[in-house]
Amino acid sequence: MLALSAAGISAAAQASHRARSPTSAPSLQILGFALEQPPTLITCPTTRDGRFDNRAWSPTLDSTCMESPTRADTSADGRAKTLPVHFSRSEEPALAAGMHARGFALLILDGTVQGVLVSTSGLDSQKAIYAMLKKKYGIPTSIAKTHGQTGAGKSTEGISASWVFADVRVSFEGIEATADEGKLSITTIGAVDYTTTAASVSK
Repeated sequence: MLALSAAGISAAAQASHRARSPTSAPSLQILGFALEQPPTLITCPTTRDGRFDNRAWSPTLDSTCMESPTRADTSADGRAKTLPVHFSRSEEPALAAGMHARGFALLILDGTVQGVLVSTSGLDSQKAIYAMLKKKYGIPTSIAKTHGQTGAGKSTEGISASWVFADVRVSFEGIEATADEGKLSITTIGAVDYTTTAASVSK
C-alpha cells in the first residue's frame, strides 16, 4: 500500500524556491482524476475485515475502484487519507501500461482529492515515465542525478526531477535506495503545505 509521505511531497515544496514562473498552469485533471474535487470512484469490494477483496473484483469485468477509507493510511489528525486505486483494463492510464507503475493511490485531504501517488518499477521504467512527464509538463524546474543499488548490489544512476507550478507540484524519483522502486507524486499546493506543516510538527 502507498503510504503518506510528507518527506517526499515536501521535497517539491523545497524545489519551489528555485522555481521559474511557468508559462502555463497544468490541468487539474490528473490521470483521469480531478484534483480539488471529492473522489467519484466506487469503493472496491472488501473482505469481512475491510480489506480489498481481489477475488471479488476483476480488472477485465469491473470498473475502476478505490479501496475502503476504513482501511486507509490516515494522518494523525485524521484529515488526510491515502486510498489505493485499482484500474479496470479499459480505464488504466498509459502510465500503468507495460507495468511501469506498481501501485496508484489518491491523496484525500479534507474529503477532496489533493494528489495522485504512484509507486513505479524503478530503473526499468524511469526513462519512459520521465519522457511522459517531460512531454506533459515541459522542462523540469529542477533535475538531478541520484544513485541506488540493483538487486545484485551494483550501483546505478537515477533521475530526480520536479515541476513546480502555482497550484500543482510534480515530483519524480526514478529510483530509490533500491533500483527496482521509484515514486511519482502529483499534488496540489494545498497538499504540499499540509504535509510540510505535518512534518515540521512531528519533529
